[in-house]
Amino acid sequence: MNFQDIISQLETSKESRINFYFVTEEQNQEIYALLVHVMGYMDKLYLVEVIFTVLKELLMNANKANAKRDYFTRENLDIQNASDYAKGMSRFQENIIMKWNEQLSRLDGGNYYISLLMKVEGKSIHFAVENNAPITKEELARVNRRIEVAKNYNDLSDAFTDVSDSTESAGLGLVLIQLLLKNSGIGSEKFKIFTNDKITRATLSVPEVTTPVEIQTDLKTKLLNEIDGLPPLPHSLTKIIQLCNNPDSDLHMISQEIEKNPALSADLLKLSNSAFFANRSQVSSILQAVKVVGLKNLRNLLYVSGVRKIMDGQYGKMMDVWDHSSRCSYYARYLATENNHTNKIADIIAVSALLHDIGKFLLLSVDRAFFKKIETYQRGVDSGNSTLLEEMAIGLSHPQLGALLAEKWEFPLDLRVAIEYHHKPFLAPAELRDLVEVIYMANMMADYHEQKKGFYAIDKILLAKFNLDNIDVFSAAVNKIELLFKKSNE
Repeated sequence: MNFQDIISQLETSKESRINFYFVTEEQNQEIYALLVHVMGYMDKLYLVEVIFTVLKELLMNANKANAKRDYFTRENLDIQNASDYAKGMSRFQENIIMKWNEQLSRLDGGNYYISLLMKVEGKSIHFAVENNAPITKEELARVNRRIEVAKNYNDLSDAFTDVSDSTESAGLGLVLIQLLLKNSGIGSEKFKIFTNDKITRATLSVPEVTTPVEIQTDLKTKLLNEIDGLPPLPHSLTKIIQLCNNPDSDLHMISQEIEKNPALSADLLKLSNSAFFANRSQVSSILQAVKVVGLKNLRNLLYVSGVRKIMDGQYGKMMDVWDHSSRCSYYARYLATENNHTNKIADIIAVSALLHDIGKFLLLSVDRAFFKKIETYQRGVDSGNSTLLEEMAIGLSHPQLGALLAEKWEFPLDLRVAIEYHHKPFLAPAELRDLVEVIYMANMMADYHEQKKGFYAIDKILLAKFNLDNIDVFSAAVNKIELLFKKSNE
């Protein structure tokens, strides 16, 4: 896809059409990157995730519709005949959906196509997904039923337990589209499906003005109350933080305060003797450790120590979150060094990665089963961003919850921004975007290692920025950093 050519067409109000035989995950990755450009041009970057989620669902539905027609043709079944339709659909899941990786080779260069269309009119933009597989009456009725069902939902939590039609693995797809459009302010009425005897076309019109609907759920209220009820950072730590922030502070005084806290003293000595600081001799005193680590890194250690004490005390030791965060922190430091960001963000990179998921503690503690259900669904569709589902289901995402915690505990601005935007770096303030991009990529690489994300769910623009836009290069980099991470923990 030539992004500049497409933008040029849109600038002159020409319709841009991109044709496929079968939309792959790699092409979805390119479409996401394209949307960042297009919606940036439209000054609507905040809608990228919503529109991509809608288009990805529509493109997948078009893939399935074409695969179904191809399958029925090969099986000599008439898709318009009720008996043949029932016979074909009884085997569709087993022969097509369960063998989905084979469909590209079957459809590539064949009689069926899928088109993604875009056109700008004034300050509005129109999208369409078209395929030359006319929808049957039964299929159209099922689509309309799902759309009607979606009108009864205010958030995704209801849909998770209520949607039962899983024909062709459709599940929550159309319901999710309706909720996204309604709650994002685009409006569910802006989505339409047209069919005739030649094509099926789903259209989405994004108006100039969108006013998001604030989602109110019992779970959201419970989470906000939980934040209000959490204690402040321990006074012993905030006292040292204040000393670190005071340029006139005496290092001896700071060291004496740290020595009153055995656990903090041990963590500081461990940090000062780590490979990150590459000392030639063993650091054995707190004063020496403070000098080696520096006041900014010491302050960051205090934030981590304080958060961990509160979270472990309130919710128990959720080691899966801490283990992921520790891995992410190591990956982030490595990426920052490799990409010459060390001087600019070295003092905040490790703590940002360690604390980027603090909002998950709240979600897991308040309703672990429901949060895991969201994660499972998100993993099934290999979405690059689970936060959109959290927002639709709860009214708040874990980065937003983390940002609220960071504000409550008076974290510095760069740390708050890293926590809030680590899934949406393109929305971060320009002056802090380098930091957030490193955290994003480290998080994605850690997720990839932990088999939570696929390569094609990662932002292609940022992969290219980190010279990781080849899947083999990316996999090798993850394996290399993971090996170093494990050695550092031996």
